[in-house]
Amino acid sequence: MIYASVHAVSFRQAEKDLAKLSDLKVGYRQLQRWSERIGKERIAQRTEEVEQWSGLSLPEMTRGYPTAKAPEAVMVSMDGGRLQIREGSSDVEDSPDEITSAPLCDEDRESNSSFWKESKIGCLATLQSEVHPTDPCPEIPANFLDPPRILKLSREICRNAPQDNPPRKAEPPSERKELERHRQSPQVLVKSVIATKLPYAVFGLLLATAAWMRGFAAAGRKAFVADGAKINWKIWRQHFSHYTPILDFIHAISRVFAAAMAGRAFADGWPVYCRWAQWLWSGQVGKILVELASRSRELGEPQKNDSATCPRRIVADALTYLRNNQDYMKYDAYRRNGLPMTSSLMESTVKQVSRRVKGTEKFWSTHGADPILQLRADYISDTEPMAKFWESWQRSATGHRPYATAV
Repeated sequence: MIYASVHAVSFRQAEKDLAKLSDLKVGYRQLQRWSERIGKERIAQRTEEVEQWSGLSLPEMTRGYPTAKAPEAVMVSMDGGRLQIREGSSDVEDSPDEITSAPLCDEDRESNSSFWKESKIGCLATLQSEVHPTDPCPEIPANFLDPPRILKLSREICRNAPQDNPPRKAEPPSERKELERHRQSPQVLVKSVIATKLPYAVFGLLLATAAWMRGFAAAGRKAFVADGAKINWKIWRQHFSHYTPILDFIHAISRVFAAAMAGRAFADGWPVYCRWAQWLWSGQVGKILVELASRSRELGEPQKNDSATCPRRIVADALTYLRNNQDYMKYDAYRRNGLPMTSSLMESTVKQVSRRVKGTEKFWSTHGADPILQLRADYISDTEPMAKFWESWQRSATGHRPYATAV
């Protein structure tokens, strides 16, 4: 019943699924109460795990979980999802079982003018890849030099992407080249997911604890992949500074494309983009910064009343973005070391979580959001934490119903 409640798009749909497939007549409100109860038990378990990890010495943290086998290569990634919260109360105040001393940062302070709030989602994966003496793919794949495809990609990532349609379409890459490129990419072996509505300080602890319990600290090659949001790199510095930091290549190239096209006709901007894209792929961000700075001087400094689509604003924002993240954009080195360059696994994970909790008609209470986020993350994890939970839950069952005692 909990499985159906977590995998269906709503509790009402879970009620219908159970009636149709299992001939079980359970009301959706009962399913909601049970899911919240089991979710809170899982939250209590993760709190105990965080407390165990927090009490370790630094050498113990770096050795990893005692019974976990050290993986060959690993990746930790994080991103945010969306869901609607009806109450405006603090998550920390409504979560007595969590680490309530966690401070709020600027990214936690969301506007009360909208029900839409941010969920924090993390993905941890073991990888299979090869280490190469030289760059195994020095030339940028043709996919990133196809005008319609890069335009679509840029529009999905950047709000200030060009609106003009490209006049031509590049030849699609051959099947052989595509298979070769796919073979060179790191392959995901086992992934696990965490999700919470609680502050970033708590999320960072949950992410670090989950990585430690899977033995990531002892891995030979470690990558932390994220987009350019400041909070991502704050958590990296706090808990994953011994991991190789990698800026998601898709976000980077989308910014480069928007800046190359800003204030130019497509025919004029396309050669500039192709040159910058190859430099980006090769890890030569400094060359892009030189030309971007020159272009920024040519257009002039952005003004306060400039819109997000103003060319000088687009170029200035891209220049700042690349400068701030250039240490995380050594893509040629990442390919040599068999590390991932994109957060595509993270993006798909966010969609999997959001499928259950996000919707214009779905409203969650502050104390009810985290249990369903926890259960959703558990059930889409390859490590199957719920199987272990149910096994221990059954062993500890007394056979007595927990009735409340009147006072």
